[in-house]
Amino acid sequence: MSTALATETAVAARRPHEQSAARLFEPSRSTLEDSILGAWEDLTARGHAECPVCAGELGAAGCDTCGSELS
Repeated sequence: MSTALATETAVAARRPHEQSAARLFEPSRSTLEDSILGAWEDLTARGHAECPVCAGELGAAGCDTCGSELS
């Protein structure tokens, strides 16, 4: 029986593209996190926000249109 040993140098040598770029792409639009945090901030500041799921009215009890909630 033989054993394989992977070292950090060997793994890095096989994937040089990962060293040059930390991310594959930069998002050009808002991320899901941005949308949820924005809705949360609006909800706490004004008591209502645009629902990130359906664009309906999101209140403290949830969305009037689709029923989604932030928790």
